This record gives sequence, C-alpha cells and structure tokens, in this order.
Amino acid sequence: MSTVPHDKFPEFIATKRAAEILGRSPATLKRWRYEGTGPEYVEIEGRVRYDVRVLLDYIKRNTRVPSVRAAMEETRGAA
Repeated sequence: MSTVPHDKFPEFIATKRAAEILGRSPATLKRWRYEGTGPEYVEIEGRVRYDVRVLLDYIKRNTRVPSVRAAMEETRGAA
C-alpha cells in the first residue's frame, strides 16, 4: 500500500484542456513539445498528458510584473 499522500499524486489532463488553461491552442502545445519548449508533459504509451500543478507553476514562472517605465508611460497616457 502506498504511503504517498493523495494530494502528492499528479492530476493529469489532456492537451486540449491544458491548452484552455494556458490560453493557447492544442496545436501550439504540440509545436512547443516538438521544439522542446513550453511546460513539461508526460507521454505514456503515446498519450500526452499534462499535470495541472506543472501548468500552474509554468504560468507562475512566466508571469511578469510591469516595469517602472511601463507604469510611468501608462500614467502619462492617462493624463
């Protein structure tokens, strides 16, 4: 019997759902896999799956905070 807590198991989803979460098309995720970019994925017997936690981490790593310059430009444009 496994002693790994249930919340430590991956939650796998298909490419279509992963694409929806990332706001991209399934074709883009396929291209990213071919190019070796994008989020990590699992392939088991020819079926590609993404772990939801990996996708959320990928989003977090790619989230950008606006620079001070961009904030200043927005302020000037509103005046």
